[in-house]
Amino acid sequence: MIADDSDEPLHPERIPELIPENHATAKQKFEAVRSLDPTALAELGKQDLLLAWWSFCWLEAALHPDDAEVWPEEVAEALPLAAEACRRYEAGQIEDGEYYPAEAVRHRILHERAKGSQSQPEHQKADSSET
Repeated sequence: MIADDSDEPLHPERIPELIPENHATAKQKFEAVRSLDPTALAELGKQDLLLAWWSFCWLEAALHPDDAEVWPEEVAEALPLAAEACRRYEAGQIEDGEYYPAEAVRHRILHERAKGSQSQPEHQKADSSET
């Protein structure tokens, strides 16, 4: 985990620290807190919580934090993390840009686009005899 656990607001230069590079990194950061109970989550430093939260949001980019109560059963294990992030947000301990990790979601979309474009076969040009 990252040593800087200050309660300072998120600055643009710190955003890259929170965005996972890829699926494996995001999964690893989320898995580090997945099994923690609410008390342990509450004791996490801000930076560690945000790393896990942004990683989860990267993994599940289609989910919105405000809709946690209707998230599918497949992500139920993330509800304690979502609840802790929400608690800190409502208490003013994390800012809008920290609770709503749009940059992580954007990065995931770009990552998937890049991955998809690399795996797409090249389009073959029509044979001139066929046109």
